This record gives sequence, structure tokens and C-alpha cells, in this order.
Amino acid sequence: MVARTEQTDVVLVGGGIMSATLGVFLKELEPTWNITLLERLDKPAQESSNPWNNAGTGHSALCELNYAPLVPTEK
Repeated sequence: MVARTEQTDVVLVGGGIMSATLGVFLKELEPTWNITLLERLDKPAQESSNPWNNAGTGHSALCELNYAPLVPTEK
């Protein structure tokens, strides 16, 4: 195990599509947060997010940031 000396605000466990999506959303909301992703496999997205293992779930629109409604800025 590697010792970390940096502060982490959020820990995401698993390098699949849900952690990736949540990480992007959190960075959009709180750009100053430090996010640490923990993955036990050699590469991300090798379990349920792998195309051979996703059981035909298809495209998930919630992973696309451009589908999120825009919040009007105050003037």
C-alpha cells in the first residue's frame, strides 16, 4: 500500500462509469476538491463498465454533461 500525504475531500471506490461520472459532476460543482479514485484492477472500467460485461445496458444519458439543465447566472 502507498502512503498518501495529500488531503482528499472525496474518495471514489472503483474505476467504473459510475465513479467516473460522479467524479466529473463533483469537479463541476466543486472544482477545488481533491478526489482520489481507488481501483484494485490494473485498468479502470474492467468489471461492470467493460463492454463485454455491461449486460446490454446501452447508453446512459446521465453520463453526458451537456444533457444537464443550465442554471441561469445571477446578474
